[in-house]
Amino acid sequence: MKVLELIGLPVYDIFTGKKVSKVKDVWITEQWMISHLELESSHRFSRKLRMIAWEHISAFGEDAVMIKSRTVIEETEQVHEGGRTFLIGPRHLKEIPVVTEEGNQLGSIADVYFRPNMGNTVTGLEITDGILSDLLEGRQQLDWTSQMRLGDDAVVIVTTA
Repeated sequence: MKVLELIGLPVYDIFTGKKVSKVKDVWITEQWMISHLELESSHRFSRKLRMIAWEHISAFGEDAVMIKSRTVIEETEQVHEGGRTFLIGPRHLKEIPVVTEEGNQLGSIADVYFRPNMGNTVTGLEITDGILSDLLEGRQQLDWTSQMRLGDDAVVIVTTA
């Protein structure tokens, strides 16, 4: 499954069946784990972030995210340290460069893969090298995130000697 497939999904309370929000963004740690889902704010000009920790998600599928109760939604004014958003924010992952240790740029991040049956571990990246290259050659998929170091301004592919 891709992270972009989660963004925009409605979030429901599993016991009441009530829609509580929509997924606005996904938070990923430097260890390549999904830590939180950020929800759309209920108030247009609110500065508070509405977050759900990954362990409070009961289930998710192609059409919705299910949570144990609306009480698991955190409201905070602070951004979680050690994490990055995927789509928006000052330290987002989408479109940052992916480079090798040798200094060759492979492209930039278009999406992030994870396997729902493996929990919240990121399993790979989808790389774009521009729209023309995407149309002619398709996007590249990089697996083995243990060989990828998440830096401040780029993802560095670590080669083993």
